[in-house]
Amino acid sequence: MKLTKIVVTVGPAIEKEKILYRVIKSGANVFRFNLKYNTPQWHRKMLLLVRSCAKKAKKTIATIFDLPKSDLKTVKKFLPYITKEVDFLALSLIKNEKEIEAIKKFNLRAKIIAKIETDQAVKNFEGILDKSEAIMVARGDLGKHIPLEKIPYYQKKIIKRCIEKGKPVITATQLLKTMTDKPFPTRAEISDIANAVLDYTDAVMLSEETAVGKYPVKAVLTMAKVVKFWEKERPPVSGFEFEIDHQTKAVCYSAYQMWLTPFCQRAKIKAFLVLTKGGMTAQMLSRLRPKLPIVAITNDKFLARRLSLVFGVFPFYLDFDIYKKKGAKDIKKLLEIVKKEGFAQSGEKVILIYAEDWKSKGKTNVIRIQEIP
Repeated sequence: MKLTKIVVTVGPAIEKEKILYRVIKSGANVFRFNLKYNTPQWHRKMLLLVRSCAKKAKKTIATIFDLPKSDLKTVKKFLPYITKEVDFLALSLIKNEKEIEAIKKFNLRAKIIAKIETDQAVKNFEGILDKSEAIMVARGDLGKHIPLEKIPYYQKKIIKRCIEKGKPVITATQLLKTMTDKPFPTRAEISDIANAVLDYTDAVMLSEETAVGKYPVKAVLTMAKVVKFWEKERPPVSGFEFEIDHQTKAVCYSAYQMWLTPFCQRAKIKAFLVLTKGGMTAQMLSRLRPKLPIVAITNDKFLARRLSLVFGVFPFYLDFDIYKKKGAKDIKKLLEIVKKEGFAQSGEKVILIYAEDWKSKGKTNVIRIQEIP
């Protein structure tokens, strides 16, 4: 089961429903719409098609509108789509956190992905990270603003800080560029994907490979195959400075440490199961990069889609009171989802994490080992 997420860029190469559906089934988790190309009407049509194919494939998919210029004029042009349909808004060529604050004044439902692709963005990264909900290491334009030999250094540094903060990070640009025109990647491209996985990135992205390439489905399959192998081979996270400054972070860290114990390693534990109202529990567990799927149950449809970008998280919407005291029937209902979706079988176990009777975010307080009936 693949834990690293794959972002694909929408374009003419996948605009047919049959191909788009195959891209989703091949491992795509997030669809990026580059607003530099095509019309608002075309993007609207493709956005609806993505939603339709995702429903058909029974998969939760996130969407990104990528603004070529992160100015207010551009945002206003696409505002009707951003407010109603899109999960993330990627801001290009930003220099500091003030530009993010200006966009956020619109009170958009979409969350902000800051694209790090200028030397000013690198310099002001901490402030940008604080104000955004996710980060993209946009190596293409970044290579035009800083010496090329420094790109791997900043890729690793940026990914590390995002993980420490528990904010998703995308590694982007030229990961399989050869497959735009050819059916096979280069050895260097495979190594590049492997290196991003070893950096613990949340997601890897395809650009022209799926937007205008000849082999979009094969590109996704290739990327999925590489990330699955290296997820199993890489060591546990080390050298990270995780802040544990409130209750939810502490509980998630404790659940992770419990999973590492010899007992849990022998106990056929197949997944974490978390209930999350705002996404914090899922993200704080994800940042520890366990080699188990994190099944995230939420009663917020928009949050479910956004969590599709987060490493290892498999989100599901359920009309359910997240905070109420859980009885045997409630627990059974949750475990049935895990079993139905193929994460565990009868007799196997999950680690269940949730908040009970607190009615507020950041108050996760329960860890349970539960056997699948």
